[in-house]
Amino acid sequence: MQDISLHLLDIIENSVRAGSKNIQIRIIKDANANFLRIIVSDDGIGMDPITIEKAQDPFFTSKTERKKKVGLGIPLLKQNAELCNGSFQMSSEPGKGTVLTAEFQLDHIDRMPLGDLKETLLSAIVGHPEVNFSIILTSLDKDKEKSFHFETAPIKEELGDIPLTYPDVIKYLEQSINEGIQITNMEDV
Repeated sequence: MQDISLHLLDIIENSVRAGSKNIQIRIIKDANANFLRIIVSDDGIGMDPITIEKAQDPFFTSKTERKKKVGLGIPLLKQNAELCNGSFQMSSEPGKGTVLTAEFQLDHIDRMPLGDLKETLLSAIVGHPEVNFSIILTSLDKDKEKSFHFETAPIKEELGDIPLTYPDVIKYLEQSINEGIQITNMEDV
């Protein structure tokens, strides 16, 4: 994968396949502590400790519809984080969901760019309107903290029968997400 947002999309797809109805995405850029942290929490089926370990193995996948029995998304994300003086953690409990955290040294020469975060988040929301997404973007620089919080559940409630895939709604979602990215200076990552 060429950027972090593509890793993020892969993790979101894993959460959806795990039956998640609620997915929280937190992205924290801390210039003071020199890190970029991505946290994805879901309420899917969860995993036991053995499955968590297997999920980090590039030669394992839970997908049965593919001919190849490998899953590279999580192992590549882990590798990319660790190559940039970062870290990777997964915690999960069967029936309660999963939390995945990847941290990257912000100024590491080998850190992938964040990528097109707006398109990634918009694709996830529009592609999975049945899921409630909560997106929290936070940027810390010197003594300034900028934060953006966006949730789809209240939007869906307000829209009633109008789907998130309606063109005017997509335009609103795109503008809102873009505004959050600009407020938190995530486009500079």
